[in-house]
Amino acid sequence: MFICMPNIVDTFGEVNKMAVPIEKITRSKRNTRIAIFFTLTLIIGFGILLIDLNQTKFRANCVRCYFCVERCPVGAISLDEHGYPVINKSKCLAFVRERNEFQWERCGLCLRGCPTRIIEILNDENERRFHTTE
Repeated sequence: MFICMPNIVDTFGEVNKMAVPIEKITRSKRNTRIAIFFTLTLIIGFGILLIDLNQTKFRANCVRCYFCVERCPVGAISLDEHGYPVINKSKCLAFVRERNEFQWERCGLCLRGCPTRIIEILNDENERRFHTTE
């Protein structure tokens, strides 16, 4: 089956009728749709790979200078597999078990030199879940 395209005037002024097989038009449109679909799928797929579902405010703001690790007098701060500080609550002098929170005025040496002071956020229970141990 053929589809007729509109009359086209060539450079010599002659009118040419073009007949194009209909399969060629439908295939090219289908191929374009498929290409767009796969491109979008690829972009979304890579986007999902780049999203870290365990991202926390602590990780976003900690510059990993390790000042806190060096300053802790009891060695309560270690590093996780990504190099972020993790506080051992049973060793930390500032952690009050009865209140389940840090009271930085009790020690707070790690906090005093932290350039972003992000350690303060560990009183938030959601943040504490990722960055403390028992």
